[in-house]
Amino acid sequence: MKVVNHRLQADGSAFKVKFDASPNKGATMTPKYLIIHFTAGGSAASSVNWFKNPAAKASAHLVIDRNNGEVTQMVDFNTVAWHAGKSKWKTVNGLNSCSIGIELDNAGQLTRSGSQYLAWFKTAYPADDVFTSTDAKGNATYWHEYSEQQMASLLEVASALHAQYNFTEILGHSDIAPGRKTDPGPAFPMGSFRSRIIGRA
Repeated sequence: MKVVNHRLQADGSAFKVKFDASPNKGATMTPKYLIIHFTAGGSAASSVNWFKNPAAKASAHLVIDRNNGEVTQMVDFNTVAWHAGKSKWKTVNGLNSCSIGIELDNAGQLTRSGSQYLAWFKTAYPADDVFTSTDAKGNATYWHEYSEQQMASLLEVASALHAQYNFTEILGHSDIAPGRKTDPGPAFPMGSFRSRIIGRA
Protein backbone atom coordinates (compact mmCIF):
# COMPACT_ATOMS: atom_id res chain seq x y z
CA MET A 1 0.00 0.00 0.00
CA LYS A 2 1.04 3.61 -0.46
CA VAL A 3 -0.28 7.12 0.17
CA VAL A 4 -0.82 9.46 -2.78
CA ASN A 5 -2.27 12.94 -2.27
CA HIS A 6 -3.37 12.00 1.26
CA ARG A 7 -5.33 8.97 0.07
CA LEU A 8 -4.44 5.31 0.50
CA GLN A 9 -3.89 3.16 -2.57
CA ALA A 10 -3.76 -0.64 -2.62
CA ASP A 11 -0.67 -0.65 -4.89
CA GLY A 12 -0.55 -4.44 -5.31
CA SER A 13 -1.77 -5.30 -1.81
CA ALA A 14 -3.97 -8.34 -1.32
CA PHE A 15 -6.42 -6.08 0.52
CA LYS A 16 -8.90 -3.84 -1.26
CA VAL A 17 -8.92 -0.10 -0.63
CA LYS A 18 -11.86 2.17 -1.44
CA PHE A 19 -12.90 5.74 -0.71
CA ASP A 20 -16.38 6.52 0.66
CA ALA A 21 -16.50 10.13 1.81
CA SER A 22 -17.90 11.27 5.15
CA PRO A 23 -19.30 14.79 5.53
CA ASN A 24 -18.14 14.74 9.16
CA LYS A 25 -14.77 16.46 8.94
CA GLY A 26 -12.93 19.62 9.82
CA ALA A 27 -10.04 21.76 8.66
CA THR A 28 -6.73 20.70 7.18
CA MET A 29 -4.09 19.40 9.57
CA THR A 30 -0.68 17.75 9.73
CA PRO A 31 -0.92 14.25 11.25
CA LYS A 32 1.60 13.51 14.00
CA TYR A 33 -0.17 10.64 15.79
CA LEU A 34 -1.93 7.43 14.77
CA ILE A 35 -4.92 6.52 16.95
CA ILE A 36 -6.37 2.99 16.98
CA HIS A 37 -10.04 2.41 17.80
CA PHE A 38 -12.59 -0.39 17.69
CA THR A 39 -15.98 0.34 16.17
CA ALA A 40 -18.05 -1.51 18.82
CA GLY A 41 -20.39 -2.27 15.92
CA GLY A 42 -21.82 -5.27 14.14
CA SER A 43 -20.05 -4.86 10.79
CA ALA A 44 -17.71 -2.62 8.86
CA ALA A 45 -20.55 -1.62 6.54
CA SER A 46 -22.76 -0.47 9.41
CA SER A 47 -19.90 1.56 10.86
CA VAL A 48 -19.14 3.20 7.51
CA ASN A 49 -22.82 4.08 7.10
CA TRP A 50 -22.88 5.61 10.58
CA PHE A 51 -19.81 7.73 9.87
CA LYS A 52 -21.51 9.00 6.68
CA ASN A 53 -24.51 10.21 8.68
CA PRO A 54 -24.26 13.93 9.60
CA ALA A 55 -26.23 13.18 12.77
CA ALA A 56 -23.37 10.97 13.98
CA LYS A 57 -21.05 13.96 14.36
CA ALA A 58 -18.26 11.37 14.21
CA SER A 59 -15.98 9.94 11.56
CA ALA A 60 -12.65 8.21 11.03
CA HIS A 61 -10.04 8.33 8.35
CA LEU A 62 -10.20 4.56 7.84
CA VAL A 63 -12.39 1.57 8.70
CA ILE A 64 -10.85 -1.91 8.35
CA ASP A 65 -13.19 -4.86 7.84
CA ARG A 66 -12.77 -7.80 10.22
CA ASN A 67 -13.85 -10.41 7.65
CA ASN A 68 -11.55 -9.63 4.73
CA GLY A 69 -9.25 -6.77 5.74
CA GLU A 70 -10.86 -4.40 3.22
CA VAL A 71 -10.03 -0.76 3.93
CA THR A 72 -12.53 2.06 3.52
CA GLN A 73 -11.10 5.57 3.65
CA MET A 74 -13.62 8.26 4.58
CA VAL A 75 -11.54 11.41 5.15
CA ASP A 76 -8.29 12.59 3.53
CA PHE A 77 -5.30 12.13 5.81
CA ASN A 78 -4.50 15.86 5.89
CA THR A 79 -8.04 16.67 7.06
CA VAL A 80 -9.47 16.48 10.58
CA ALA A 81 -11.76 13.51 11.22
CA TRP A 82 -13.93 13.41 14.34
CA HIS A 83 -12.67 10.23 15.97
CA ALA A 84 -10.91 11.24 19.19
CA GLY A 85 -13.43 13.53 20.91
CA LYS A 86 -12.28 15.14 24.15
CA SER A 87 -8.72 13.88 24.37
CA LYS A 88 -5.23 14.66 25.62
CA TRP A 89 -1.75 13.22 25.25
CA LYS A 90 1.02 14.80 27.32
CA THR A 91 0.75 18.53 26.50
CA VAL A 92 -1.47 18.07 23.43
CA ASN A 93 -5.19 18.71 23.85
CA GLY A 94 -7.73 17.62 21.23
CA LEU A 95 -6.02 14.90 19.21
CA ASN A 96 -8.43 15.27 16.28
CA SER A 97 -6.33 18.26 15.21
CA CYS A 98 -3.14 16.25 14.69
CA SER A 99 -3.94 12.55 14.26
CA ILE A 100 -5.17 9.89 11.86
CA GLY A 101 -7.90 7.66 13.27
CA ILE A 102 -8.28 4.02 12.25
CA GLU A 103 -11.45 2.17 13.28
CA LEU A 104 -11.17 -1.62 13.41
CA ASP A 105 -14.43 -3.47 12.79
CA ASN A 106 -14.79 -5.18 16.16
CA ALA A 107 -17.62 -5.63 18.68
CA GLY A 108 -15.47 -4.46 21.59
CA GLN A 109 -16.19 -5.58 25.13
CA LEU A 110 -18.52 -8.55 25.50
CA THR A 111 -20.69 -9.83 28.34
CA ARG A 112 -20.73 -13.50 29.26
CA SER A 113 -24.18 -15.03 29.50
CA GLY A 114 -23.94 -18.76 30.20
CA SER A 115 -21.92 -20.20 27.33
CA GLN A 116 -22.51 -17.16 25.11
CA TYR A 117 -20.61 -13.90 24.77
CA LEU A 118 -22.85 -11.00 23.86
CA ALA A 119 -22.12 -7.58 22.40
CA TRP A 120 -24.09 -4.57 23.58
CA PHE A 121 -26.23 -4.94 20.42
CA LYS A 122 -27.08 -8.54 21.51
CA THR A 123 -25.16 -10.44 18.84
CA ALA A 124 -23.57 -13.59 20.29
CA TYR A 125 -19.97 -14.54 19.50
CA PRO A 126 -18.34 -17.99 19.83
CA ALA A 127 -15.70 -18.60 22.48
CA ASP A 128 -13.05 -18.96 19.75
CA ASP A 129 -13.53 -15.27 18.92
CA VAL A 130 -13.22 -14.09 22.53
CA PHE A 131 -10.17 -12.75 24.35
CA THR A 132 -10.28 -13.02 28.15
CA SER A 133 -8.53 -10.47 30.32
CA THR A 134 -8.77 -9.25 33.91
CA ASP A 135 -9.63 -5.80 35.21
CA ALA A 136 -7.93 -3.88 38.02
CA LYS A 137 -10.00 -5.78 40.60
CA GLY A 138 -9.03 -9.18 39.19
CA ASN A 139 -12.39 -9.82 37.55
CA ALA A 140 -12.54 -11.53 34.17
CA THR A 141 -13.44 -9.34 31.20
CA TYR A 142 -14.25 -10.49 27.68
CA TRP A 143 -13.34 -8.84 24.39
CA HIS A 144 -13.90 -9.55 20.72
CA GLU A 145 -10.69 -10.87 19.12
CA TYR A 146 -9.19 -9.14 16.09
CA SER A 147 -8.91 -11.37 13.03
CA GLU A 148 -5.63 -12.33 11.37
CA GLN A 149 -6.68 -10.78 8.05
CA GLN A 150 -7.65 -7.55 9.77
CA MET A 151 -4.36 -7.30 11.62
CA ALA A 152 -2.37 -8.09 8.47
CA SER A 153 -4.21 -5.32 6.65
CA LEU A 154 -3.68 -2.91 9.53
CA LEU A 155 0.06 -3.58 9.51
CA GLU A 156 0.25 -2.74 5.80
CA VAL A 157 -1.85 0.38 6.28
CA ALA A 158 0.08 1.65 9.28
CA SER A 159 3.43 1.01 7.60
CA ALA A 160 2.35 3.05 4.56
CA LEU A 161 1.04 5.86 6.76
CA HIS A 162 4.16 5.99 8.90
CA ALA A 163 6.36 6.06 5.80
CA GLN A 164 4.41 9.09 4.63
CA TYR A 165 3.82 11.00 7.88
CA ASN A 166 6.53 9.76 10.30
CA PHE A 167 4.31 9.51 13.37
CA THR A 168 5.51 10.76 16.73
CA GLU A 169 3.49 8.05 18.50
CA ILE A 170 0.89 5.33 17.99
CA LEU A 171 -1.83 5.31 20.64
CA GLY A 172 -5.13 3.70 21.53
CA HIS A 173 -8.27 5.74 22.11
CA SER A 174 -8.04 4.70 25.77
CA ASP A 175 -4.58 6.33 26.00
CA ILE A 176 -5.91 9.74 25.03
CA ALA A 177 -9.31 9.50 26.75
CA PRO A 178 -8.68 7.32 29.84
CA GLY A 179 -11.75 6.55 31.91
CA ARG A 180 -13.98 7.52 28.99
CA LYS A 181 -12.88 5.05 26.31
CA THR A 182 -11.61 1.46 26.42
CA ASP A 183 -10.70 0.87 22.78
CA PRO A 184 -8.87 -0.83 21.22
CA GLY A 185 -8.93 -2.93 24.41
CA PRO A 186 -6.68 -5.68 25.80
CA ALA A 187 -7.27 -7.95 22.78
CA PHE A 188 -5.25 -5.52 20.67
CA PRO A 189 -1.45 -6.20 20.79
CA MET A 190 -0.45 -2.56 21.07
CA GLY A 191 3.13 -3.17 22.24
CA SER A 192 4.14 -5.45 19.38
CA PHE A 193 2.14 -3.44 16.83
CA ARG A 194 3.79 -0.16 17.84
CA SER A 195 7.21 -1.82 17.78
CA ARG A 196 6.69 -3.17 14.26
CA ILE A 197 5.60 0.21 12.90
CA ILE A 198 7.78 2.76 14.69
CA GLY A 199 10.44 0.49 16.17
CA ARG A 200 9.72 0.73 19.88
CA ALA A 201 7.22 -0.64 22.39
